[in-house]
This record gives sequence, structure tokens and C-alpha cells, in this order.
Amino acid sequence: MDILIGTNNEGKLRQFKRIFEKSSKEIRVFSLSDLNIQDDVEEDADNLLDNARKKAKYYAEKSGKITLADDTGLFVDALNGEPGIHSKRWCEGSDKERNEKLLARLKNVPEKERTCRYVGVVATYNPQNGKSWETEEKMEGTISDDFRGENGFGYDQIFEVKGCLGKHLAELSGEEKDQISHRGKGVRKFVKNLDNII
Repeated sequence: MDILIGTNNEGKLRQFKRIFEKSSKEIRVFSLSDLNIQDDVEEDADNLLDNARKKAKYYAEKSGKITLADDTGLFVDALNGEPGIHSKRWCEGSDKERNEKLLARLKNVPEKERTCRYVGVVATYNPQNGKSWETEEKMEGTISDDFRGENGFGYDQIFEVKGCLGKHLAELSGEEKDQISHRGKGVRKFVKNLDNII
């Protein structure tokens, strides 16, 4: 079975490919660049689910392949859920600059009140039969003051994973991350539900 990953984010693409490689199903994973698709889909919905659905349907209809897309946000309790669904567009610049802005906003917030979670929606669409499927998964943590680890993107360097003995998400190996992350959980559920999609 062919699956197109509907993202231009290289970090997400690597993680999705790695998770699918561990699957027991016979799945061939394609990227947008494999199919010479250069389009970006504007994520203009006010929730993660609709953004993920929009991307999955658009790229599926463009390619003719079952397509999986996701949308993820970092929700910080002390900031009333910011940066939330706008995590990547929360401020202009690099991941490092977004992390620095977040830490500046949390400057006077005690560590025990810096609870947060990654919330990720995985959505799929089959253009052959119009079937869609989606799931929402979470990963709990806290925001740390220090940048640690090189194996990640987004806010991973300052995201201390709950239950991981103080490790930041960017300190975990790809395989460790896949076991606990919102994205890993979502893809494994998708694989289990393939028969309902095809």
C-alpha cells in the first residue's frame, strides 16, 4: 500500500517514515517531493483537526494516493494554552527564536506551574472512496529554562517529558520518541485502523 505524507516539514517527514518502517504492514511511504508536489496548504482553521483534515484531503486529491497529514500545537497552561494551534506561526523567525520568546513569557513562572502538552491530530483521506480517519493524541511535559538535546525540532529542546527522568524531548533517540510522542501514537493507531480506510 502507498501512503503519501502530506507535509513539507523535514523533521516530521523523517519521524513518520521511521514509524512506518517499524510497522508490520507492507506500506510504501512517499513524500510530497517524491511526487513533485510543491504546494503549501494554508493552515487557516481555528483548530488542529480541521487543519489536518484540509491538508490530507488536498494532497490526496492532488496525488490520487491515500494521504496522511497532521497538525500539532504546544499548549502551555500558564499562558492560557499559547502558543497552541499557532505554535509554528506564533512569532516570526527560527525555532530557537520561538523558544526564546516562550521562555521570556514564562520568566517569572515557577517550574511547577509550567505544565504543558503537545497535542497532535493525525488525519487521513482516501481519494478513491472518500473515506477519512483521524485521531488526537497528547504528550505531557513541562517547559524548562535550558536548551538540551539535538534530536528534535519545534519546542523539543525545552520540552521536558513527563515521566522521562528529566529528559528533554530533543535528548531522546528517534525510537524512544516514537514510543511516547503524540505523532508516534497517532501513526500506530492509523496502521491498526487501515482496514477501515481502504
